[in-house]
Amino acid sequence: MKLLHTSDWHLGRGFHGADLRETQLEMMRTICSAVTEHQIDLVLVSGDVFDRALPPEWAVRELGQCLRAMREAGAQVVVTSGNHDSAVRLGFNRELVAHSGVHIRSGLEDAWTPVELTAHGERLLIYGVPYLEPQIYAEQLGLDRAHHCAVMAEVVSRIHADVATRRDHTGDDAVRVIMMAHVFADRGQASESERNIGAPAEPEAILEHHEDSAGGLAVVPLEVFDGFDYVALGHLHGRQKLSDRVRYSGAPLRYSFSEDKQDKGAWVIDTTELDDAAAAVTGLDWNLGRDVVRLEGTIEEMLFPEQVQRLQEAFVQITLIDEERPERAYSRLREAFPYLMHYRYAGAGLRRSEHSFAQRLHRAESELEVVAGFLEHVRERSVTEEELGAVAAALDAVRTEDAGERA
Repeated sequence: MKLLHTSDWHLGRGFHGADLRETQLEMMRTICSAVTEHQIDLVLVSGDVFDRALPPEWAVRELGQCLRAMREAGAQVVVTSGNHDSAVRLGFNRELVAHSGVHIRSGLEDAWTPVELTAHGERLLIYGVPYLEPQIYAEQLGLDRAHHCAVMAEVVSRIHADVATRRDHTGDDAVRVIMMAHVFADRGQASESERNIGAPAEPEAILEHHEDSAGGLAVVPLEVFDGFDYVALGHLHGRQKLSDRVRYSGAPLRYSFSEDKQDKGAWVIDTTELDDAAAAVTGLDWNLGRDVVRLEGTIEEMLFPEQVQRLQEAFVQITLIDEERPERAYSRLREAFPYLMHYRYAGAGLRRSEHSFAQRLHRAESELEVVAGFLEHVRERSVTEEELGAVAAALDAVRTEDAGERA
């Protein structure tokens, strides 16, 4: 059989205030096309189908259309709830829709109740583990400690027990066992668009499991996933191979600037080749939506004509490092880059201003020097002679008015 591993669609999400609806519709069309092109038998969606518990109506409607298209193309689908989803809402009528070939795993006991699939002379057991918040589920699992490692280890132990029971009952040792989970796994690389699920991840940082902190215990060690033919992970937005058998598909779209260099797409798994997992898994590369670009330099470098023309349609983040904050910097950049989504100044003028304003205020010998120092501090650039003249004239006018009132 052929499997398609995807996750983190985040339907209903925007990009720094920009509407991504059309891009997300393109994303679902691309996924459905991949199902047809690669003759996929089973689609695995490992959590965060929606971006929030109450998704917009269009997202719910279009998800239904997408799932129907996958079924019409001949693929069954297993969907798990992620930390952004409402497990209850996503799982509404899951028993009923399972008869159509769409299997939603959103409850605790769903985690060790597999979807069984037989085709092309093969038999698969697919265990879809929804996102399980430790503070909610640790007690139900009989755990003394409420953290992700303990929860996942207990769930996996119950899955292995269920697999053993089924193998003993059927005598079928050749059955392939697939697991889905929505977690932060050991050696995974974070993005700024992911919600914290206990692991204090900085964007683009790689976290490792360790036992001496709550944050470390939120990172699940790869050893927990031993014994499975393939583990389809969701939550982290970059497509990543943690081992040949344990992988993140990542989000199909870029949802933050920290994802500008990430591989985007999905994984295709040929189950007939899973004795050699490295050979069984192939990456699908997708480049959907606008390019996402981070730029740093002086304003002259940013406004270089060839660069401006090249990035007219891209989402752009710009950090200026000029010695002094350029005049009208934001408006000039916004005019050049229609999709400038984030701008900041981080030049030497800012550092000088942060460290010197108090000293300049203390040394000021006149009201003019106080005002000039304040202007330079706020704008991170020097006051011009014309501005000094205007300030001096204003101060003289105030003094003249004040003298007249006292006379």
